[in-house]
Amino acid sequence: MIYVIKFIYQWVLPPACFVVLLVWLAWRLTRKSKGLSAAAGFLAALLYAASIQPVSEALLRPLEYRYSLSSTGTEGDCIVLLGGGSYADVPTPEGWQGQVGDAAAQRIIGAYVLHRRTGWPVVVSGGEVYRGDGQEAVIMQKILISLGMAPESILVEGRSLNTTENALFSAKILKKRGLRRPLLVTSAFHMPRSVDEFSKAGVAVTPYPVGYYTTRGSYWHALSWVPSAAAMRGTAIALKEYLGMAALRVRQD
Repeated sequence: MIYVIKFIYQWVLPPACFVVLLVWLAWRLTRKSKGLSAAAGFLAALLYAASIQPVSEALLRPLEYRYSLSSTGTEGDCIVLLGGGSYADVPTPEGWQGQVGDAAAQRIIGAYVLHRRTGWPVVVSGGEVYRGDGQEAVIMQKILISLGMAPESILVEGRSLNTTENALFSAKILKKRGLRRPLLVTSAFHMPRSVDEFSKAGVAVTPYPVGYYTTRGSYWHALSWVPSAAAMRGTAIALKEYLGMAALRVRQD
């Protein structure tokens, strides 16, 4: 019964309800305009494909498993932690304002665990991209300190607004500090583009991917074929990464 309720809920909520609406619109337009009916049907099919788990996973998995965490060693001298979204005007139990998004939280956990294992300094990289975001690097710094890291072990790069600037500005800090073998901590889906950006900035990094959205195998069920906001988000994340990698190649040519 629980799964039946979940199935019904998923069709009532966006984006599934929009797919149903477009299919209904395509059917109603069949007698009035075959062109408009076909357009509505095409949009319904496109929205459906973009918001189901199999398509989302097919796009994300090649990004997330390009670099294997199990084969990543710990040979290095520092950790570079990339921001992944933050919110400034949010209360926290510690009393200071600001929190990070889900992707950034996974990155912070990964960097913290790695620091505890190695003792290496952590470069936190990320600025205030949009009004209300807060300065990512400063918020991550506060979180790491609240977890028990010594403030002197954290190097703050708070100017970068995208992955390209993450790499460029972090590279300057690494060079100034004489750090040559960084382990790069970011989301698994973001790792391929990040590695390329750091390489372009003249920094060879060892990937340390965290925060996976897909599993190694496919575990689909009936709800996997019903449009969902989670699957649509995964599709959007993957497409953004592919576009970013394509733009990087254009800049390199």
